[in-house]
Amino acid sequence: MFYVGDEFFRALWRYRAELAPVYWLIGCFVGGAWLHASGPNWWPMPVVAGLTGLLLLTFRPVALISRYPLLNRWRVRLWGTGFILSVSVWLTIATVIGPTAGKMELVAFLATATFAVPWLWREDRRRLTKVRILRDRFPDTADAAGLTGAKMLSAILDKWGWTARIKLRRGQHWTEAITAIPQLESAFGARNGALRVEPVNHDAGAFTLRMVEVDPHSEPIEWAPRPGKRNQSITQPITVGVFEDGSDISVSFLRKHVLIGGASDSGKSGLLNVILARLAECGDVAMWGIDLKEGMELSPWSRALNRPVATNKDSAEILLAAGVAELEKRASFLMASGRREWEPEFDAPALFIIIDEYAELSRKAQKLADSIARRGRAVCVTLIIATQRPTQTAMGEGTAARSQMQVRFCLRVNERPDVDLILGAGKLKAGWDTTMFDSPGKFFVSGPGMDTPRRGRAYRITDADVRAAADLHARHADTGPGGRSESRSDGPSGGQGSNGSPAGVSGPEMALWAALNDAPAEGVSVADLRAVTGHGKTQLYRRLNALKAQGQAEQVGRGLWRSRRADTAPQGQQEGDPESHPE
Repeated sequence: MFYVGDEFFRALWRYRAELAPVYWLIGCFVGGAWLHASGPNWWPMPVVAGLTGLLLLTFRPVALISRYPLLNRWRVRLWGTGFILSVSVWLTIATVIGPTAGKMELVAFLATATFAVPWLWREDRRRLTKVRILRDRFPDTADAAGLTGAKMLSAILDKWGWTARIKLRRGQHWTEAITAIPQLESAFGARNGALRVEPVNHDAGAFTLRMVEVDPHSEPIEWAPRPGKRNQSITQPITVGVFEDGSDISVSFLRKHVLIGGASDSGKSGLLNVILARLAECGDVAMWGIDLKEGMELSPWSRALNRPVATNKDSAEILLAAGVAELEKRASFLMASGRREWEPEFDAPALFIIIDEYAELSRKAQKLADSIARRGRAVCVTLIIATQRPTQTAMGEGTAARSQMQVRFCLRVNERPDVDLILGAGKLKAGWDTTMFDSPGKFFVSGPGMDTPRRGRAYRITDADVRAAADLHARHADTGPGGRSESRSDGPSGGQGSNGSPAGVSGPEMALWAALNDAPAEGVSVADLRAVTGHGKTQLYRRLNALKAQGQAEQVGRGLWRSRRADTAPQGQQEGDPESHPE
């Protein structure tokens, strides 16, 4: 008896969606009877409740939309408005005259039938019925796929299919489901590549099973540039594409070396162009490029690069040697100023060195790149490497460049072991298989906070989009602070400046420090500092006073400054301070 009752109530709960119209009817009669028994003067209660529901449906708060996305559809809102009006009016009248007076029962039955038809016939309800059938039949499906004893604990619909939580029998590990994906697809009658298996972090014996019935990446996703000219910052993640669930693929490139791998025609160039376009939008980024395919890929970006593209092995060696010099110069600057990490700014940009076809570099160039990979993180000198097969031979014997790649993009590969070459050992076994990718631009991305294999697709950026982005964000056409033109290959001073200002891309911040640090005991004049940095007078004074407040600079006379010497005591504000008497 207890078993029958338990199964009965389980069925009432399991089929609550299909039985919802019956529950509405019962709820209205119970609510109307209670309100009528409480007193006819309670009639404002259903009126207020109905008005509240209509207001929520009209204005739709963000929290409500995030929980019930269907409210964005006008048909759903129309149905909801009619439902709320009908229930509130019926309850108001039932409160006054009673739920069984006159033809109140007939009206309730007719209204329930009217609203039940679209409720039961809507598309997601039919899909939910299908998912429920799959859940009921899952024990047989799991047995056919070699996962005997597995149970489907829950299943919900999403935009592209459905997602279920699966619990394996004791002793089974979730990785066994990865090897059983082809069998599961056959048992479900799904298309090839429709199932996704993702781990449940707190339970090794469970996994999340996603069925993608309609491939959201079947069509290219068009590129959409951000508005404005170089008003973004590399300190924020940049968006390179879209995941299968419609969410943006936002990746942090700050102080992280990047590896892009994939077979020919897998979309490496397209993904690289998207990354370059996003970096070009950042005002605190400088870019150098090496393209050993005679500049075919990076030449369209030449105006947005801070240095001419290196198109052969000799020029690549020169560029990477300059990158090592820049790295060491920045490290010396950080050590002298008592800082541990380079903070990118417009005056002191992060440097990205993009290398297409890394395997074609000479042995010397690969060793220089390895030095940057090992030492460049703290000083924001970063490599972005694109190659087909990043084997140890291709990445350079005796180098550690591949192991230093914190962010890795793996597009389609022809051989399964190549997945581990690109993403790291063990990734193929953990479900990061890209051999089945059927369109260019599809990829997996691995990095900090991205430990689950989620399929993504890069934006499609055309040659016209590349030219437009390169023209909009042209580095050599910009003017720095104070109206001075910036060179693509040098800093704002255009090379070795007065008072030891360094050349390179480090910017006015480091040029200012170098000038102060190399200043004689009597200091360096504000006029010389302006010539070195390109700063305007107000901006220069602001930076000098900030360095003074940090104990890193001091004013030794009217309009004369130098870095704080170890053997000098702090000085007070001098007479004729530039804040009150600018030169």
